[in-house]
Amino acid sequence: MLISSGFNSALSGVRNGFERLQDNASQIANATTGDFNSQRSLLESVVDLKASVVQIQASMQVVKALDNALGTLLDVKA
Repeated sequence: MLISSGFNSALSGVRNGFERLQDNASQIANATTGDFNSQRSLLESVVDLKASVVQIQASMQVVKALDNALGTLLDVKA
């Protein structure tokens, strides 16, 4: 059950990362239409956008590691 719990956590991280990515992209898009409050907020959105990408990448690395571990366990059992 540890592996399935890990997969759930990693996929939750990916999902949250994409939600943050979408929110920040929307805020940046609003900046180009003049609906944005300040340059500082624009900068924060760009930095948060990059942080979202890093979160997604890190979560996917966890998925890959768990997939490899599961494959190894299945090889040992076979």
